[in-house]
Amino acid sequence: MKKRWLTALLGAAVLAGAGSTALGEEAMRIFLGGERIVSSMGASNADSVEDLVAKMGGFSEYDQSSGKLEIIKPNVNILVLEGIQQTRNKTVVFSNPIKGYSDKNVPRTFNVFVEVDEAPVAKDLRMQLVLIAPDGKEVDKGKEWKYSTQNANSFYFSEPFISTKLESYGTYKVQVRMKTEKYKSYVVVGENSFTVGR
Repeated sequence: MKKRWLTALLGAAVLAGAGSTALGEEAMRIFLGGERIVSSMGASNADSVEDLVAKMGGFSEYDQSSGKLEIIKPNVNILVLEGIQQTRNKTVVFSNPIKGYSDKNVPRTFNVFVEVDEAPVAKDLRMQLVLIAPDGKEVDKGKEWKYSTQNANSFYFSEPFISTKLESYGTYKVQVRMKTEKYKSYVVVGENSFTVGR
């Protein structure tokens, strides 16, 4: 998954003509997971690369003095299930993954399980689940989850959507949105979908 994401990012950078530095322009080096992926790109492209990374579900930190842009791509897995339970010995039990429902306008209750690895290191990492209708509008939002990832950047959580009315036929998306104290707005870091109708 990371290789496909990296290939898409590099392809977009090359297509944008950002593969080399102009005469007299400072060079920017791009790293992903501590590995250098681009050795010389014009520093004037930093904002464009940061926007592209955010649209692809990642975070970036650019240090202008060193010319280093570090990309952090969280690894997010999302399951939409009928139910989630935790036994006394802390084992998590899932029941019936949801692929879709046949009828609209029926209140539905389902659970979303989210597992996050390689989250950005932050004092105040915030996450939220959002249900998006086929027309692109928000149907429902979960609570805002708060984590400190300074000691561990892998965790999981689950959240129910209770009696949620699905009013349209089509594909609904459950998006996981994340932000750190350095970002003002949420970044969509993952999504899963299910359909309503046949």
